[in-house]
Amino acid sequence: MLAVAGSWAPSMWADELATAQTATSWDTLWETLRERDAVFLPYYLLMYVWSRAGTADWWLRLPSALAVAAATGLLADLGRRLGGVRAGTVAGAALLVLPAISRFGQEARPYTLAVAAAVFSYWCLHRALETGRWGRYVLSVVLLPCTHLFAVLSLPAHLVVSRRCLPWLALGSPVTLAVAAVSAGQVGQVNWLEAPGWENVVLVRSAITGWQPQPEPGNLPAVLLGWAVALAGLASAAVLLRRGNGDRPAAGTPTDDLAFDRPPAGTPTGHLALGRPSDGVLAARPAGGGVPAPRAFAAGLVVWGLLPMPVLVAVSHLVTPVYSSRYVLFAAPAFALLTGLGAARLPRAVLVAGLGVAVALGARQQVLLRTEPGHQVSYRAAAEIVAAQRRDGDRTVYVVPWARQGLTRYGTMPPERRSGDAAGERVWLVRSDFGRAVRPGTALPSRNGVAPGMVPKVDALLEGGYTVTRTWPLRGVTVLLLERPPRGGRR
Repeated sequence: MLAVAGSWAPSMWADELATAQTATSWDTLWETLRERDAVFLPYYLLMYVWSRAGTADWWLRLPSALAVAAATGLLADLGRRLGGVRAGTVAGAALLVLPAISRFGQEARPYTLAVAAAVFSYWCLHRALETGRWGRYVLSVVLLPCTHLFAVLSLPAHLVVSRRCLPWLALGSPVTLAVAAVSAGQVGQVNWLEAPGWENVVLVRSAITGWQPQPEPGNLPAVLLGWAVALAGLASAAVLLRRGNGDRPAAGTPTDDLAFDRPPAGTPTGHLALGRPSDGVLAARPAGGGVPAPRAFAAGLVVWGLLPMPVLVAVSHLVTPVYSSRYVLFAAPAFALLTGLGAARLPRAVLVAGLGVAVALGARQQVLLRTEPGHQVSYRAAAEIVAAQRRDGDRTVYVVPWARQGLTRYGTMPPERRSGDAAGERVWLVRSDFGRAVRPGTALPSRNGVAPGMVPKVDALLEGGYTVTRTWPLRGVTVLLLERPPRGGRR
């Protein structure tokens, strides 16, 4: 599978390390839930059980990759039911080519599980309206907040499709209320977030474009790809909704390829609210029930894709910052499905060419995210540097959160230097890649970019007479080797 390929290469970043640490024991799990991250209780329970079979990076990331596979399969099937096989195929492909889907499909966090849950819920809605059996739909509503609380922002789209789901949606909502209540007291855990600015929303802080705060020069093609899928989906929605109001297709358009003009193979035609465009797609809706017109599903997809971002942006500005691009990743399938439904009527050659362009635009980022620093940190490389050059008596000082967990996961580090320790000759200083690592014009370690709580550690090294002899700038982390003259002034 695409999401599995290369998942063993990138170093785990801070949030993934939190998952790996939390899943080690019941005591650690409950301590984490009590102090922070109660909102992820179902996910951490899953990972605790999952990690009994192994703790390798690729294994801890595998549930996310499986979620991508499930989301793609369900999206393709939903596209087939709404617009035919070609619509489903294009929808699945449009989702998979997005680098953000591969990125979070290789992360030991629940964001692609939320993607799969949102697609599953929309698929269950269609099936419930088709069969009249709602048990599976209620289960899908219960599942949504268990993957990520904000995934419930996809539910208003269901009411756009049909208000008949309202009592069943309400039946599954107590879990959402419970998760919200449990996590409300820990909202301070995301106090590192800031209210999003225009660049966060317009450039890349969207699930469909990427995950970086700002696009790097080489990521521009992937940014364009993300917005191309979104805009193609919205353009498709405009065409489909207009056609749903009775517009005829252009002369010469092959009707077999028209999305929404015919039911999927094997579906009783009297059960679907489908008709030829000349009749208006509402014309064949059976009295008293049945599946709503596909234009209703298209309208719901627009709400699913567009609503989550402005809601979280508004809350971030009016109440407290809660917006991050990965928190709305679950909205991406809506645009992919709309793209599939709209593109299904295009000639096959055009679709193949479009897929080729999409693959080319995302190729560089697809490759980079599968490299060692692909998750924005190079903890494995840093640990290898220290392991290759460490000596007996070396000590380590960490002045960046999660660096200790990151480096010790990938190698055996020298003991951490504590206050009161006898001064050794060499110290490995591990800090972030933000700010100057060395004071300009000197060989002294800099406090620039160091969190206030960590500054005393740097001051202790300055007072101890340590100077920087080597520096290794890596992605997300910088390693410095500090030395001091031995007693007697000889080395």
